[in-house]
Amino acid sequence: MKITGIIAEYNPFHQGHIYHIRKTREITRCDCLVVIVTGYFSQRGLPSLLPKKEKNRLALEFGANLVLECPVCFGSQSADYFARYNIQSLSCIPIDTLCFGSETNNISTLEEKLKEMESTTVDPRLSFNQNLERKTGPNDLLAMYYIKYCRQFGIQPVSIQRNPIYQSATQTRTDFFNGKDVPYKSLFFIEQNFNSYYPYLSLTLQLSSPAELAQYHLVNEGIEYRLQAASQKAKNWDEFLSLTITKNYSRSRIQRTCLMILLKIKKSEMIDRDFFQLKVLGLDSIGKECLKHIHKDRLIMRFNQMDPFLQNIELKTNILYNSVLKSPIQEGPVILYDR
Repeated sequence: MKITGIIAEYNPFHQGHIYHIRKTREITRCDCLVVIVTGYFSQRGLPSLLPKKEKNRLALEFGANLVLECPVCFGSQSADYFARYNIQSLSCIPIDTLCFGSETNNISTLEEKLKEMESTTVDPRLSFNQNLERKTGPNDLLAMYYIKYCRQFGIQPVSIQRNPIYQSATQTRTDFFNGKDVPYKSLFFIEQNFNSYYPYLSLTLQLSSPAELAQYHLVNEGIEYRLQAASQKAKNWDEFLSLTITKNYSRSRIQRTCLMILLKIKKSEMIDRDFFQLKVLGLDSIGKECLKHIHKDRLIMRFNQMDPFLQNIELKTNILYNSVLKSPIQEGPVILYDR
């Protein structure tokens, strides 16, 4: 069985994602297409407009055979760590190819750019190297790290040219919040933006000591003092961002750091942490066949199959996401999709 993987966010799902799925099948001619998605919070630390059960359903509807989830502690990370954790998970199947979009759309060029970046950049968990990222398209940045970890795990990287006719997820979010008509908007939760979470974040920052904040994952280099000072002045999330973003701290870095604080994920919990498991959200008969030979210790089909750390992360993530909704989402079982 030829198996291809896609790493996605679907925040929110749009026509470009349908194009990606169909183009991946066309190029790789795979027997099984596996999609791993972020759940309730994105790689940039944003709350997801689209709940994960809808991401799962749409991925299966448009051609995926197996849908996996990357838990928030592994998914809301810098590009390097995001790629690493997702590919670790996909390597458990194992996939033969990974298909991703990029602006450059040239594997050799992207590998050369990564060599240049890694020869000059800092630890991606620490300072944000704005100058290097400014020269790199967002899809190219992820693509470079996808290639890096594909090489480590013997997976063939396959690039698709980013098609500009399809609106980006960022623009789709902007249009939605501006009241414009966007695909699948009836499935979105308008409450899922950082303004909804800011009162709790502000209170948490002001009631915590710098030492308490410093124990959380991604809180480094004294950023806790900057966040705490901003929370005492800012009345809303936008004001908070204006007081915290600098040349060293990007918007994404601030968002991810604040999310780790909200979820109380500690540095000590993430040290030497890997993700060599498959957290299954949904599958069809082909996906089911794909999983038949996976060792049971690698598979997570139910809550009680997760280790205590991931169970705790799952519970806290669900509580946080539901805290801003009028009607809490009920977690359902793994979907078996019938074509």
